[in-house]
Amino acid sequence: MSDAVRVTARLPAPPARVWPALTEPDRVARWFGDLAGPLTVGEDNRLGFDDGDFFTLRPTALVPGRTVEFEWRFLGVGKRQRVVWTLEPAGPGAALLTVADHDDTRAPAEAAQLHEGWTDFLDRLARHLRTGRDARYALRDDIDGAVDLPAGPYRPLAHPALLDWLPIAEDGFRPAWFFVIDDEGPRRFALREWELREDEELTFTVAIPETAGTPAARVTLAPAGAGLRLSFAHRGWTALGLPDGRAQELRRRFTATWVASLASARDRARAAAGPG
Repeated sequence: MSDAVRVTARLPAPPARVWPALTEPDRVARWFGDLAGPLTVGEDNRLGFDDGDFFTLRPTALVPGRTVEFEWRFLGVGKRQRVVWTLEPAGPGAALLTVADHDDTRAPAEAAQLHEGWTDFLDRLARHLRTGRDARYALRDDIDGAVDLPAGPYRPLAHPALLDWLPIAEDGFRPAWFFVIDDEGPRRFALREWELREDEELTFTVAIPETAGTPAARVTLAPAGAGLRLSFAHRGWTALGLPDGRAQELRRRFTATWVASLASARDRARAAAGPG
């Protein structure tokens, strides 16, 4: 395993033009995501995307024209990772930008996926600098994330404990409904294809009304350091046949529900593990 995933791109603009696109919220929004405010060393920020994904982040170093360094957590509950952007001149009208995404617990498959993701983001930055147009993606097919849990007696993938943190309701015989709860109130979606291997894996699909879509969810539990990592992936959000705006809003609401669920599992595991 490598400590960092590194991607370098040659950009069609000198460092002086690239720097604002890395640090100024209105420019970052053109190719990457929406910052909650200006980047300030030591102050918490948030980078949000149109489909509901987000990172909470805190800048740790800003060297004008050269380096942006920050720590961030995906969905606010993921493992804290350190990201460093290094900017260098590369001849007239060009710059080299290197992104190093540090995490010493990342598996090779995760590293390969992350390399692909950063390559796509830097391609979008290059396109924005070259054309002056917006280059953000609109909707990602997957909702996915993970949270690290301390070792202890809590079993998040055992029945009935999983019903404590997942918004699932039974019909008296089996899990039947997945609930999304937000400022518009609770809504339920029919569950299908429920399969549970306790302490290892849970899979199910969720029926979306007025579509033929049944986005498929997979939740897994695996060792991670001295504890466990609870991970999920919920796929199928770009194949629902819904208008873009409605598809984005639906995915945002499911994302928020998954974030709250991971946070609940983490809090329950910490309480069960006790002090320390």
